[in-house]
Amino acid sequence: MSAANFPIVLPPVYPITDKELARKATHLEILKELVRGGARLVQIRDKRTPAVELLPDLRRCVEFAARRGVVLILNDRCDLVMSTGAHGVHLGQEDLEPGAARDLLGSEKIIGFSTHTLPQLRQGTGLPIHYLGFGPIYPTSTKHNAAEVVGVRKLRRACGLSRKPVVAIGGIGRRQVREVLEAGACSAAVISSLMQAENLALEMELFLKEATGKV
Repeated sequence: MSAANFPIVLPPVYPITDKELARKATHLEILKELVRGGARLVQIRDKRTPAVELLPDLRRCVEFAARRGVVLILNDRCDLVMSTGAHGVHLGQEDLEPGAARDLLGSEKIIGFSTHTLPQLRQGTGLPIHYLGFGPIYPTSTKHNAAEVVGVRKLRRACGLSRKPVVAIGGIGRRQVREVLEAGACSAAVISSLMQAENLALEMELFLKEATGKV
């Protein structure tokens, strides 16, 4: 099990795609809009599309991201990271164990890992990963059977305990971005409040302005 051998700089806003919420046929459509709005790192999340249909879309996303200098993370699927050349994977508690993922992907790929409790986070700090997700911070409807809401106070404790960068996730809208960043999170992951916007590019831009205090 090789270690993650390089740091990554996480952007203040970490967008995660959802074709159904965005009402788009492909992730590439979403990615183009997010990048137009200033996104520099994007996670592609898709738990429903069959791999045979998803793979061509992901390959186009990787090609587009490479041309624009955008970091592309895939949710769950180490096999699709290997097939497409994406920059890395984000794993949940029920996915492939991060150490096994590191063995598969090698030391150059980014690995993120979701945690929902302080004991999980403490354990995660010793894993060969680049960052830890922590949440849900607020109530969320995006994920079925979501873990118990942890709240901002526990997020602050998690950030103080972690030796890895922490990405806050769960129910974060524009009005909550500054709160989670001020609690110590390196980045705020956003899904529904961004994906449901009528103008994805504009909403991404507004999220970044909120995160950086440039509103």
